[in-house]
Amino acid sequence: MTNPVQRHLLREALRLGQLAWLAALPFGLVIVLALWGADGVLALGWFILLTALVVMRSLCCRRWLAAFDSGDARTLEWFTLLAGAEGALWALGLILLPAGGADRTVLMLAVSTGALFVATAWYGPVLMAFSAFALPLAFAQLVNMYLRELPNRDLVLLCWLLGVSASVLVAWWVRNALARGLNQQLQTERSARAHEQIATELGRGREQMRLALDAIDAGVSDTHLASGEVFFSTRYAQILGYDDRDAFVKSHRFADALHADDRTRVLAAMREHVDNGAPFREEFRLRNAHASYVWVVARAESVRGPDGRAARLVMSIVDVTERRESEARLAVNERRYRALVEASPSLIWLCDKRGRLTYVSVRACRAMYGFEPREVVGRSVLSFNAPEVTRRVMFRRLGRVLRGQPVFDVELTHIAKNGQPVYVTVSALPTRDDNGMVEGMLGTCSDVTGLKRREHDLDVALRNQQAIFDAAGEGIAFARGGRIETANRALAKMLGVTREWLIGRDVGEILAQQKDWEGIRRATSDAAERGEAANHEVMMRTAEGSFGGRNVWCQLTSRLVEGDALILVLTDITLLKRREELAWHQANHDELTGLPNRRLLVEHSRRLLSVAMRQKRMAAVLVLDLDGFKDVNDVFGHAFGDTILRRVALRLSGALREYDVVARTGGDEFVVLLPEIEQPSVATLVADKLIGAASETLEGPGRSMRIHASVGVALFPNDGHDFDTLLSRADAAMYAAKAAGKNQFRIASEPLTGELLPARPH
Repeated sequence: MTNPVQRHLLREALRLGQLAWLAALPFGLVIVLALWGADGVLALGWFILLTALVVMRSLCCRRWLAAFDSGDARTLEWFTLLAGAEGALWALGLILLPAGGADRTVLMLAVSTGALFVATAWYGPVLMAFSAFALPLAFAQLVNMYLRELPNRDLVLLCWLLGVSASVLVAWWVRNALARGLNQQLQTERSARAHEQIATELGRGREQMRLALDAIDAGVSDTHLASGEVFFSTRYAQILGYDDRDAFVKSHRFADALHADDRTRVLAAMREHVDNGAPFREEFRLRNAHASYVWVVARAESVRGPDGRAARLVMSIVDVTERRESEARLAVNERRYRALVEASPSLIWLCDKRGRLTYVSVRACRAMYGFEPREVVGRSVLSFNAPEVTRRVMFRRLGRVLRGQPVFDVELTHIAKNGQPVYVTVSALPTRDDNGMVEGMLGTCSDVTGLKRREHDLDVALRNQQAIFDAAGEGIAFARGGRIETANRALAKMLGVTREWLIGRDVGEILAQQKDWEGIRRATSDAAERGEAANHEVMMRTAEGSFGGRNVWCQLTSRLVEGDALILVLTDITLLKRREELAWHQANHDELTGLPNRRLLVEHSRRLLSVAMRQKRMAAVLVLDLDGFKDVNDVFGHAFGDTILRRVALRLSGALREYDVVARTGGDEFVVLLPEIEQPSVATLVADKLIGAASETLEGPGRSMRIHASVGVALFPNDGHDFDTLLSRADAAMYAAKAAGKNQFRIASEPLTGELLPARPH
């Protein structure tokens, strides 16, 4: 609430509201007494609620009034809410309380109207709160008059209308009267404050005018040139070390106080100003009260008469002794700084934001580059770079300085005056102006040409050693703490990577199985205790092997040399391993179709049937024989028959699960092992799929023919507990299928019923 009148009205309403219960409760008590015969208990309950509400409003008004000056933007809202609640409670009593007769109804209307009149005392200053109280009460009175029997209803209605209107007018009059009084009071207070402020400002202005000369940092003298009378400000005397201005005025003579070295110059400048109006601004020394001198900067202005001649001379002096002393100290420090800069073997330089040199240290410029400083100042920093250090390279390395960031130890190649390269490390810091913007760079160039030459010689020696290291035919690596510190090119070539890729990498990362590394370390440590090297056959991960390609089998010889450092020597034995794998494959697979042969089938069957027996799962062995394949060989030839066998083998493999086994046991006969099935119907479903996969129509010159398959099925454990028995039963069932007309399957016996664990779905 920003309006001061409204704030004062609300304060007045809160003040009156503290004692409102004294006036409100008697009206409620009258209604209780009037209704005691009709329904006194209900009326008493209503009166208790009214009493609680009125007392709460009184306490809230007291609290709000105590905290009013601290400010609460919602006080008006809460005050209005309580007013509405009180009006609603009165309205509820008028509507719900049984009157018990027309006289009592009129009495209730009269009492509630009286309560409305009395409420104008504390709600009237705030019309919003009065409206919140009056509206529900007036509405309830109107409803009460129409719902209950009243004598002379029209007269009662007229009296009610006059009473409500009168209460509204009274509330309006109370509010306006208080507002007018508050407005007059506020205007009077504002006027009084304004007069008081004007008087204060006037007095302050006079005081400020009186103290101005004493308060400013400069001392002021005012000389009447005709009479010679001089006025000195207090500050003037203080600058010269005098505490008593009157004593100072009596003893001070400007010309006598001037330092002997400055007197002639200052007095001549002052006469030139008085006579010809030349500007007067001089810096000189004046003797102070302690017989020493202070440096001052003086400015003077003359007041001239109508004839143009100077009548008064006003001069101000400012003490600059500290500044002069600081400048003297700065000059000493600058000489020391220059001596320090020139003593540094590194070149110290400054340049502007365009890269133009503004300063270089003399000694280092001559020693490092052979230039005189005058030959390089004004040149761009880019002009000293070697051809390989282009503008782009330069700004990529040092451009951060122009963005306000320092750079350190950036290596560059410069060209000296004699054309020889100079290898330097550059460090630079940004310099900023008064606004904090980068205005240039400050930096150093340290000559590392000798260090570069030593690095070159060391690099040559290392390359020679590396050449010998790389000449070895086997892969060699030196590992410490499980990481490769160095490796030869033979190892990098063996793994299909670069030497750089190997350096710093964990040894386990180049092994196909990282867990092998721990075993290698233990075996190497054990062998070292015997003074021997350890030998291992390991598979190494190549660059192709990392993405699913080939890996390399190696004979790894490892020896512990010191601490946890190992020498690893690797010999590629991949070709030998491949020959072993090829021999094993040829011994265990059918040469024509690539399917497992009988030997590998028997090995698989023993393992899978053993698992099925332990886990009480069902399995099946199926024997498939092609119908009419002999005619294919007779009609189309054996080469074409071999092609048909390869196609059938491929289709049979595609009709099975990934973990099922299909083998060619000879001629046109195939054996299928289903290690895990849920029920016998799965085996019959697979048999049907195999018949479909084996069936094919063959077209030849002048004729066509179709091949089929007959399948025999033996179930584990119903038809046998070992592979040989199951194979024999399945083979007999296959022949039964052929005898029954071919192109069908037969089961060796009825399936065994029992408690079998469910298999994975086919």
